[in-house]
Amino acid sequence: MNKLLFILVIILTNTIAAFSQELHLVVKDKPLNEVLRSLPVEISFDDNALAKYKVTVNQKFDSPEIALKFLFKEKPFRFENINGVYVISRSTEKKEQPVNIQPKKYYTYSGTIKDAESGENLPYAYITTSEGVVPTDETGYFTFKTERKGKLPVLAQYLGYEKQDTTLSSGFNTINLSPVIYTMDEIVVSSSPSTILIQSGGSPGEIRINHQVAKYIPGSIDNSVFNLMRMMPGVRVSGEPSEDLIVWGSNAGDSKITYDGYTLFGIKNYNDHIGSVNPYMVKDIRIMKGGYSANQGGRIGAISEITGIDGDFNSPSVKATISNYTANLFASAPLSKNLNVSAAYRQTFYNLYNSGNVELPKNGSDNGNNSQIFSDIYIKPKYNFRDANFKLSGKAFSEDSYYISIYGADDRFKFSVKQPDEYDINAAEKNRQYGGATSYKRVWSNGSSTKLLATFSRLTSLLDNLAIVGNRKPTPMDVNHLDNVVQEFSIKLNHDFFVGKRNKIQIGGEWQQYKVSLNDLCGELDKPTFYITDNLLLGKLSLNTGIRVDMPINKKAYVQPRISGRYKISEQVTATASWGLYNQFLTRTAYKYDESGIQTVWSMADSTFTKAMHTTVGIAYSKDGFLISLEGYHKKTKNGQYFLDNTVYNIDNTILGADLFAKKQLNNHTIYSSYSINNIKRPQNELSHEIKVGGIGAFDPFYFSLSYVYGTGFAYISTGGHGHGQGNEEGEHEASHEHTDSSDETYSRFDIGATYRTQIKKVKLQAGVSLLNVFGTKNVKYNYQVSGQANATNIFTKATPFTPTVFFELIF
Repeated sequence: MNKLLFILVIILTNTIAAFSQELHLVVKDKPLNEVLRSLPVEISFDDNALAKYKVTVNQKFDSPEIALKFLFKEKPFRFENINGVYVISRSTEKKEQPVNIQPKKYYTYSGTIKDAESGENLPYAYITTSEGVVPTDETGYFTFKTERKGKLPVLAQYLGYEKQDTTLSSGFNTINLSPVIYTMDEIVVSSSPSTILIQSGGSPGEIRINHQVAKYIPGSIDNSVFNLMRMMPGVRVSGEPSEDLIVWGSNAGDSKITYDGYTLFGIKNYNDHIGSVNPYMVKDIRIMKGGYSANQGGRIGAISEITGIDGDFNSPSVKATISNYTANLFASAPLSKNLNVSAAYRQTFYNLYNSGNVELPKNGSDNGNNSQIFSDIYIKPKYNFRDANFKLSGKAFSEDSYYISIYGADDRFKFSVKQPDEYDINAAEKNRQYGGATSYKRVWSNGSSTKLLATFSRLTSLLDNLAIVGNRKPTPMDVNHLDNVVQEFSIKLNHDFFVGKRNKIQIGGEWQQYKVSLNDLCGELDKPTFYITDNLLLGKLSLNTGIRVDMPINKKAYVQPRISGRYKISEQVTATASWGLYNQFLTRTAYKYDESGIQTVWSMADSTFTKAMHTTVGIAYSKDGFLISLEGYHKKTKNGQYFLDNTVYNIDNTILGADLFAKKQLNNHTIYSSYSINNIKRPQNELSHEIKVGGIGAFDPFYFSLSYVYGTGFAYISTGGHGHGQGNEEGEHEASHEHTDSSDETYSRFDIGATYRTQIKKVKLQAGVSLLNVFGTKNVKYNYQVSGQANATNIFTKATPFTPTVFFELIF
C-alpha cells in the first residue's frame, strides 16, 4: 500500500513539474501529429487527421496547454483534458464566418398604357401594385421597382376607360385599355382605385377631365375644352372669363394654360361658341389648382396642362364638324408604322353676333353735386376666329417617343356705339397667337427616362380705341393705339430614376426667356431654373417633396420648397395635404391708356414680382359609385395687382376657400354637383359663392345632359372700373362706399343638350343640339367704361344669352 502511494506521488509530481516547466518548440514544416508527440504530456488524437497539417514554429510557451492552444489556433479541432489526458477531436462548433451582406436585388417593371382602339398613349393613368399606386407620365410611360420576380399582378386604370386586371413581366410591357364613352369622372381626391383615377398623379389640388365625354355635355362642340373646365369645382364661371383661367380666387394672368408644353397666352372666347384649343387635337386635360410639385412653375395661380393627340399609327382618319357658328376639319395619317402626321383647321364662317339692337342707357340718379350719373349700355360685338394645328409624332427604338407640335390662331373683335351729344366710342382688337414645341423622350434599359422639351410661344395684341366724350369732332389725337407683344422661349431637360424601390427621383433644369413690349417700351428676362423632386411610396402614405430654384440673370436666386402627400385612411377614405412657395415673373397688368379706358396687357415684373404661398388640405369618401370630397385652401400672395375705382393697386392679399364636390354613378348615368366658396381680403373684402349641378344620361344611341351654374359676390368679373372716386393708396373702402359694378348682380345659367350617334359601316355619325341659357338670364360679361366730368357710362357685352347650337359630325 505504501509502495502504491509512493508511485502515485511520483507521477503527480512529474505531471505538475511538466506543466510548470517552460516549453520551447522549434520545428519547421513538420506534421502536426509529430509535433504533438514531442510534447511532455499525454495526448490522444487521430494521427491521419492531424498529419495533413504542417507546422512551423520557434517560440517559448509557459506550459504545454498554452502550446496546444497556439498549435490548434484557426484549425477545425478542439482539445479537452480528461483525467490528465488531452483528447483532440474535430470541433463541433461552426467556424464563425464574416457576414457577407448581399445587396437586395430589385426587378424593374416598365411599359406604356395605350388606347386599345386608336393606339394613343394615355397620359397620367394609374398602375396599382403591391407597392402602391404608380402614375404614368405625360407620354403614358410608367416604371417601378420591386423585390418580387416573375409575373406581377396589377390593376391598370385611366379616366374614361375600362379598368383592367393584368400581369406584368420584368422589363417593358404594353397595356391596352378600352374607352367607356358614358363616364364622366372629373373630380379630386379619393381612395379606391377607381376613384384615385379621377385625380391625376394623386396630388392635392389636382383634377382630371375626361375629354371622351366632352361632346355629350351642353355647349358648343367647338369649345368642349372650356365646357368641361367651367364645370370643375374651383374654376370660376361667373362673368364667363374669356382670356383667363380664374381658379381659387386667382387674378388675371396668375394662371397658365399649356398645350403640348407651350403656353397659350390668351385668345378671346366670347359667348362660349369657340375656344382657343381645337377639341380634335386634345387627348388629356388636367388642372392643377394649387399646391403642385416643384417640376411645375412660372405661375402663382393654377396650371392647366392640355396634352395633344399622337394620332393613329395604324390607319388614317378624317373628322369634320359643322355647327351653326363654326366649321372644323381634322385629318390624321400614318406615314409609317412609327410615324404619324395630324392636322386641323377651323374658323367661324360668319359673324357670331348681331351688332344691332343696342339698348338705350339707363339713367342713374344724382346723389349730390359732386356725384356722377351712371348709365349702362349693352352691346353685341363683331367677332371672328380661326386657328390651325399641325403635329408630327413618332416612335424610336421601340420605347422612345418624340413629337413636333405647331399652332397658329388669330381673332378679331370690335364694336362701335354712339350716343348723340354724349360720347362716340369705336374699339377694335386683334390677337395673334403662335406656338410650337418639340420633344424627345428616351427610355433607358434600367427603366429610367430622360426628356428634352423645347417650346416657343408668342402673342401679339393690337388695340385701337377712339373715345369722344361730349359733342365734338374726333381728331387723330383722340385715337389710342396699344401694341402689346409677349413671347416665351424655353428649353427643359429632366431625368427620372429610382433609388431603391420606393424613391423615384426627378432632376431637371429649364432655361426660360421672356420678352415683352408695349408700344415703344420693351423688356427681357432670362431665367434659368433648377428643380429636384422625390416621389416616395410608403404603403398607405405617398409623399412628394421637392425644391425649385429660379435664378434670373443679374438677380438673386429664389428658392421655392414644396411638399405634398396622400394618406389612405381606409379603403373608402383618403386624405391629402400640400404646402409650397411659388414665384411669377410674367403677368397681366391693368394699363390705363387714357382717362376713359383700361386695358389688361402682358408685362414683365420688376423687383416686385408676384409671390404666393399655397396650403391645401383635403379628404374624400368613395364607395359603390358615390364620391364626396372636400378640399380647402389658404393662399397668401405678394405684389398682386388689382384694379378698382379707376386705380391700380399693388397689394398683398390673403385668399381662403373650399370646394365641396359630390358625384353618383347610376349604372351608365352620372349626376354631380359642387359648391365653392372664396374669400379675398383686399382691396376690399369679397365673399364669393358658386354652385354647379350637372348630369349625363346614357340611353345609347341617345345621350342627354344638363348643367346649371349659380354664382354671386365676384367683385372683379369685369375689366373696367366704377368711374367714381380714386380710393386711397391701400385700396380700402369706407363702409359707406357703394359700388355700381356689375359684380353686384348674380350669375346664373341653365343649359341642356342632347346627342345622337350611330355608325353606318365604317362611317361614324353624330349629331347634337344644345340650348344655352335656357331661361335667358341677363348676365354681364365684358365691361368697357368711359367717363366724363359729370357722367360715367359702363358699356357691357352680354354673357351668353339664350342660344341654340346645333352640330353634325362625320368620322371615317
